[in-house]
Amino acid sequence: MAQLWIKFTDQEGEFRRVAIDKDVFTIGRGSSCDLVVQNTKLSREHLKIERHGDRFIVSDNRSSNGTDLNYGPLFEPTEIMNGDRADLGGGLDIVFEFTWDEPASAKSGDANASGLDPQVAQSSLTTVVPPAQLPVKDEGSGFPIGLLILGPLAVILLLVFGVVLVLLFSSGTTTNGEITSRSRTVRQTDDEPGSSPTPSERTTTSTSSSSGETNISGNGNTSQPPPANLSENAKLEKNAAAFLRRIAQNDATAFLTSEQAQKVSSRIKQLSGSSAVSANIDSARKSSSQLKSLAQSKNLPPQLLATAALAKLGSTRGDVLQTAQSMSEVFEKLNTQIGSERSDDSLMMVAAFDQGQRGDFMGLRNTLQDLSTKFPESSRSIRSIWFLQKQGKISGPEFDFALQFLAIGTICQNPKDFGLNTEPLTL
Repeated sequence: MAQLWIKFTDQEGEFRRVAIDKDVFTIGRGSSCDLVVQNTKLSREHLKIERHGDRFIVSDNRSSNGTDLNYGPLFEPTEIMNGDRADLGGGLDIVFEFTWDEPASAKSGDANASGLDPQVAQSSLTTVVPPAQLPVKDEGSGFPIGLLILGPLAVILLLVFGVVLVLLFSSGTTTNGEITSRSRTVRQTDDEPGSSPTPSERTTTSTSSSSGETNISGNGNTSQPPPANLSENAKLEKNAAAFLRRIAQNDATAFLTSEQAQKVSSRIKQLSGSSAVSANIDSARKSSSQLKSLAQSKNLPPQLLATAALAKLGSTRGDVLQTAQSMSEVFEKLNTQIGSERSDDSLMMVAAFDQGQRGDFMGLRNTLQDLSTKFPESSRSIRSIWFLQKQGKISGPEFDFALQFLAIGTICQNPKDFGLNTEPLTL
């Protein structure tokens, strides 16, 4: 029978290994949980583990900060496997470990481990082939009878071996005789401006072991279309995905949906070709080292702070560094309440900037907690400007500022894709 354990390091730095000894086992900071962890990033009842025979199902209990399973968001109840990892809202990292009770028949020294009758098992260990069963020569002909059987069998094996060799060489050899590896599907993860993948894009890579050259294509051809041939939507999605990853502490799979991309596209069209936006991007790039130092001192992603300053300036020329300095303290305080672990968190911080300027740093956080008790959606879905805007929980100007921030950040990844004659800003 399977036994599940969770392994983690507690707040005192001590390694712990805890057995899941109930059919329903809860983890959180509330005193009613089976495993209580006093960390403010955890909800009162954060994670639930349910046993179904030898299967274990984990689910996020609508926590405020969500749960990641194997570095991806846990949206719905999911069966866990040996070695899986979970991050509970950034407040607790655990590893799941399975052990199995050893059956009595499998213990060392059990003569009946095979399940056979003991006498049969014993006889099978000591039986030898009697001499009468060994191949003998036909005294009349002097020719070994065994060879009459083994000969044709050997010929058949040789033929099969030859066919296998032919198939192997034919499947691994190109038309000019070079041996290549089989094509495999990979996800492009280039983080350079204008080359970030959207979730639907994949490339096929074939590698020649003799030349060392790699050809990448999306349809099995030997080359990839140059970036200039990408559609406007593809350019937007790639650059937006790169930007979203840069404004978060840990969000490697961030992307925009088609509906979200359409809204960003409309705002980008208003900014495309703006000489003021180009000049401001140049200003930010010249002050990149100061912007990085300022952001790091406030525990903020540098790209977030720089782009927020660019968004505030909009189509007006200005000093990006000075603008960032005036905004940094508000973002520092909002970061302690909302966080910037994921791109959606960062976008919410930008939307809440005006609230923070008025001294209200808890307003959006309280709104999120209230929504989590009223809606069946996961906490991850609720914690986004898109959900808040649909529910009327952020104002029009707040949403517009976050949208402008997202549009300018997308442009900054590769301005020439959007009609601006300047170089990328990637801090």
